[in-house]
Amino acid sequence: MKVGIIGAGATGISAAKTIQVSGADIDVELFTRSGEQPYNRTLVNKGVAIGLLEPDQTALPPTGVETIADTVRGIDPRSRDVHLDSGQSRTYDALVIASGSRPRTLDETILGRDQALGAGRLTNLHSIADAVRVRDLIGTTRPARVLMLGGGLVASETASLLTDAGHDVALITRALLPGARALGEETARSLLNLHLPQHAAYLGRTPTAIRSHADRITVVLDDGPRAEGDLAIVAHGTMPAAPAPWTGSDGIPVDDHLRSLHAPHQRIYAAGGVAVHHYPGHSSYRIDHWDGSVAQGAHAARALLHDLGLGDDPGIYLPSSPFSARVHGHTLVGAGHPALGSSTRIVSTDPLLTAHYLGDTPVALTGIDAAALVRDWIPRLHQRAPIRS
Repeated sequence: MKVGIIGAGATGISAAKTIQVSGADIDVELFTRSGEQPYNRTLVNKGVAIGLLEPDQTALPPTGVETIADTVRGIDPRSRDVHLDSGQSRTYDALVIASGSRPRTLDETILGRDQALGAGRLTNLHSIADAVRVRDLIGTTRPARVLMLGGGLVASETASLLTDAGHDVALITRALLPGARALGEETARSLLNLHLPQHAAYLGRTPTAIRSHADRITVVLDDGPRAEGDLAIVAHGTMPAAPAPWTGSDGIPVDDHLRSLHAPHQRIYAAGGVAVHHYPGHSSYRIDHWDGSVAQGAHAARALLHDLGLGDDPGIYLPSSPFSARVHGHTLVGAGHPALGSSTRIVSTDPLLTAHYLGDTPVALTGIDAAALVRDWIPRLHQRAPIRS
């Protein structure tokens, strides 16, 4: 039996290890991008961008399975043929697609965007190459002036890390209360209150033009304000990065066992940032953080083993993995997927913990400095509250 795993990040490695420890007689091949060594993406902003780590220090440990550095360009779902950048093709008895995500960029209609990208003063912070670009530019200027476009977890943590390293950071967010939809208003407001004493902030602003200069960048905002810096970092979230025939922004829809809905009987599974889930009673959603990716990789592998008659049914996948970000001396914590909730309830005010509910069912948690409470609450996620008589 031969299984191909496409992607050697958190999801793919978790799937490979799960198959290994099962003891099943399966040969696993793990694909990464051409010329790329698998690395820990959480260290892109935490380590490399701020100069604490060299790129080779982010490498993930060997999995014990064969790793092939040859980008997967496309898959034939009917035959499970995998077409590689080198021109080779391989066929597998089952596939796990764990190709991850790519960063959202600024809209191409923003004047001067392409010139700023070409000048190297506008960048994402998603890959090791991005991190090296940021490190090299801010390393030549002390303190560097950094414009952070975005207000989510990555933007918040990176802004904090850069400030701790002695740089001047300005936040530019499209929302007046950044993160409110993803974290809930209470947690988002607490997070914003951590930022405001530390940074200049342009809230509820949208870039309309970018002007590149030899030694700086200017971001022109709607209603006229301009923000100047040495570098602008775009942190507007991610999109799925799937091989053909799933290219585009839609990702790979999966069922509750992480089987591909486009090829439900072909033993093709998708997990991590590339997978699009559907929660009962709610719309579709994606999860793209490290612990969530690890959990999905393991779940997809266990579903694969079950479908091959080599393991027990893992049950349906429900998001309950924790996540965290360190921001200005405090820890933003959570679990599950807050965007699934339709209402919130304050569990604790000191430390702050908010539970996100879909009807009577808690689906996620967010808070500040509440890691112990989050751990206590995780077993309650996706458990419907008892009906009171």
